[in-house]
Amino acid sequence: MADVHVLSPSNSVVLPGSASALAVKSLQKYTSVRSLVCSFFERANNERDADRATVVVLDEFSKTSDPLDALSGADKVLLFRYFFSHLNLIAVEMKSLNEGVVLNLNSIISSTNSLAGHRISRIELWTGTAPQLINDVYLDDESSPPGVTNAVNTMSSALCVSSCKSTSTGIRIRKLLRLLHENIDTFKLLSKTDSEHLSRLTHLVGHWSFPSHELSIDDLSYCAFLMLEFAFRYIKELAMWSTFPMPSANELMMFVFLVRDNYQHGNPFHNFRHAVDVMQACFHYLIRLRCLPKFSQFKNDPRENELTTLSEDFSMKKQSTLLEMVFPLAPVQPEGEALVPHLNPIQSLGLLLAAIGHDLGHPGVTNAFLINHEASTSQIYNERSVLESYHTSVFINRIFCICFPGLLAYVTDFNSKLTLKNLIIGSILATDMAEHFEYVDKLKKFKFSTSDPLDNKVKLISSLLIKCADISNVTRPLRVSSQWALVLSREFSEIETLEKKLANEKVELDVQYEKVPTFVDDVLKVNPDLHKGQLFFIKTFAEGLFNSISDLLPELKYTSDIASENKKFWLEREASFNI
Repeated sequence: MADVHVLSPSNSVVLPGSASALAVKSLQKYTSVRSLVCSFFERANNERDADRATVVVLDEFSKTSDPLDALSGADKVLLFRYFFSHLNLIAVEMKSLNEGVVLNLNSIISSTNSLAGHRISRIELWTGTAPQLINDVYLDDESSPPGVTNAVNTMSSALCVSSCKSTSTGIRIRKLLRLLHENIDTFKLLSKTDSEHLSRLTHLVGHWSFPSHELSIDDLSYCAFLMLEFAFRYIKELAMWSTFPMPSANELMMFVFLVRDNYQHGNPFHNFRHAVDVMQACFHYLIRLRCLPKFSQFKNDPRENELTTLSEDFSMKKQSTLLEMVFPLAPVQPEGEALVPHLNPIQSLGLLLAAIGHDLGHPGVTNAFLINHEASTSQIYNERSVLESYHTSVFINRIFCICFPGLLAYVTDFNSKLTLKNLIIGSILATDMAEHFEYVDKLKKFKFSTSDPLDNKVKLISSLLIKCADISNVTRPLRVSSQWALVLSREFSEIETLEKKLANEKVELDVQYEKVPTFVDDVLKVNPDLHKGQLFFIKTFAEGLFNSISDLLPELKYTSDIASENKKFWLEREASFNI
């Protein structure tokens, strides 16, 4: 059974007789493309993977002044297939609904539902490790009627859709996106838009103890918009970057929505929540390093209690729904020379963009899993930095080149050859933990006085900052850090379950989680053994990186200090278990 959405100029539309045999679980009717697109965007706030097929039946709009409704049937199919494939979407024109098409549709619906109906099976499906053949180029699909396509969105199909579209198709998609910009107010799609709530979010962005797990996906979308808008607005403040292409607020929020919808919301850890958290860590680094100006809601104390901002009695002296810049940016050094930031405003923006896209489309497994099971993506990328290469490709080719094509080739400095595209790619690839110790070694040897080319310095600084941000959960105050530890343990547990399934062991395919508890004691009741993984990770990976980055960039010393405090807590907990 599928969720069927009928798009027709008339609410009283009746499906043709041949469609009466369509496997319908729920049937909803829409009289405009705009209303259906909005309903699909609003789905993200439920934080669930699509677990069954979604069918869109497109009727003809013969007379309409709405430019979205006036699109051809082929363009409507392209719009829904490209922007909403994460919903296991099948788009078909009503005029083609004959008996043969309906039979084929039902077959695809049945297949999709059986494969995507359970959390563990979905991961197997995305990675291409399932025994069933999905999106395999050698499948014989000559019998498939026109207009009906395989609904399942796997890693392989995402790569194909992202990278294998023709120039003309790319132009068509950009035109469709332009129509969405012109006809949809993205901010009205947020579930809570009152000024008090949005103002509260501006204050939460200012906390190092950013409470990701207390916020909805809509809240996180707005927080991501705030940080990107702040970086763009700062560039606009500077006359030297007057030719830099500036998106409108609506275009920027649409970009956030498209990035958000290409994350797997059902992943316990590698999801949009993690992407925004990493972006917010990078944002704080850039501000403390004076690459970006401070904003009035910024909290200087990294241990300041974020829960007071969430409390009902929290009052703001001055409400603002945007981050308010505070100048001057850089203090004057004793000798009278202004401090030169490590990254300029364009490079800082590039780092933030890399951060929000750095895990795009993550399937919830590791590189080792993909390589061990010979997943197609591991073969495409020669078993090196598989996920990181995948995230980069999908982010750049599926989202970025459609939303901001003019930014990719933009050179990040006047005396530089480093483009924004290359900075983003290099930063995302740096998040591969297999390269961790190599980067730590580079960090220990790095000197600001080195004669290395400027572009190399910028790439290394960007790589080091996003690496720190990617594992910054162990440097957040304990309450927040423990929440991230819990969801990471859940994701590792899912990988173990999938390994057992692939070994033909009986496992529970449905995985359900309670909301992540707010306080440490309650988190530890859910998983009393969190100290084991945390101590291993801090000792093995985090300590060396954050101690070294603190030596190089003293402004970030708070990260190593808090990691040390968290380590002490976990050591004391371990000791109590051994009594």
